[in-house]
Amino acid sequence: MKSLILLFLFCSLSFFSLSQEAVNKTDARGMNQGKWVGKYPGGTIKYEGFFLNDKPVGEWKRYHENGRTKALMNYRQNSKRVFASLFDADGKLYAKGVFEGTLRDSTWNFYSGDKVVMTENYHLGKKEGASKAFDQNGLVIYIKEWKNDFQDGKSTEFYPSGLKRNEITYASGKRNGSALFYDPDGVKSMEGNYKDDLSDGDWKIFDKEGKIKYQIKYDKGNILNSGALDSLQLNEFKKYDSLRGKIPEPQVNETGRP
Repeated sequence: MKSLILLFLFCSLSFFSLSQEAVNKTDARGMNQGKWVGKYPGGTIKYEGFFLNDKPVGEWKRYHENGRTKALMNYRQNSKRVFASLFDADGKLYAKGVFEGTLRDSTWNFYSGDKVVMTENYHLGKKEGASKAFDQNGLVIYIKEWKNDFQDGKSTEFYPSGLKRNEITYASGKRNGSALFYDPDGVKSMEGNYKDDLSDGDWKIFDKEGKIKYQIKYDKGNILNSGALDSLQLNEFKKYDSLRGKIPEPQVNETGRP
């Protein structure tokens, strides 16, 4: 009986020893193989996962230094695409999407609690296509178009009621083209044009009935007809001007790939 116990202990120790030896190993060609575990200087686990011929495969887990999950990464064999879920230091999910290698690709969702607060589309690390932001009730805050990581196309912002706040045209990251602004009741309050982020041409201010109250002429951001406007009109327009496009965007963690 004693011999059997000793044999069992010997086998257990041998198995434990082999298991320990199987971690963080390379083969004769210098390629990482099998399970790998990395640790922070303090000794807590930083990451753990498996390699096959020097490439990560299957699920990898990364951790914050406090031990909470930082990322779950799923690697497909013979593919550069990685499906990722990212977590903050409290272990709460804040982003989910795909990496192409180390670059964001396809659609990414960002979260606040269990609610999606923003969706963005990427192509090899650069924003491409529509991005949308949502409030805690799921209503759209804005819709923006992107091309090669620059805003390009229509940008539309909304009031909490769901009515349009403004609609502005962008090109290569700057406001270029038509711009429309609405009051909280959905009535058009102002319209004009931008050129390289500066007000340009005729800008019109409307009353509650949609009639033109007055018109301001711009040349690359400079008012040309200020002498034709009284101080009250100028002050009113400056108030409108200061509010254009001043909507806070949802705050999301943008640390990228962990």
